[in-house]
Amino acid sequence: MNMARWITRVGGVLVASTIVLAATPWSSRATVQVTVTARCAGPNSTEVTVRPWNIRLQQGDEIEWVIAANANSENITVTPKNSSGWPFDSRGPYNASKAQPTRANGMRPNSRGSYQYNIQLVCQSGNNPPDSVLVDPDIIVD
Repeated sequence: MNMARWITRVGGVLVASTIVLAATPWSSRATVQVTVTARCAGPNSTEVTVRPWNIRLQQGDEIEWVIAANANSENITVTPKNSSGWPFDSRGPYNASKAQPTRANGMRPNSRGSYQYNIQLVCQSGNNPPDSVLVDPDIIVD
């Protein structure tokens, strides 16, 4: 803790000030946004893009999964492949819609490592039948 004192005479009045600067640890937490895009060209012809594919985090960071506005999917579900080793307090599933992204936060202490998870979605475009898709990107905590 740092302390500074000033004593100043203003006119005939003695003014004393003290400022206390406490070493407050500022959170360096960041939110990494992951954008999911699904394009359906026809039956069993879906292209899914996940950016970034490998999510790199620091201890305390958060993840927000967002569905791209032009995606042919209205909802996604994110689930850890191994929920007992998941770096976040909530083990999921995390459900997002185009109107409401989903977020993983509350990282557990000492979560350094690699974590696999799934993104499930249904791609629907025009009169084509729905196409269920499962992709499996990774999270890396440095």
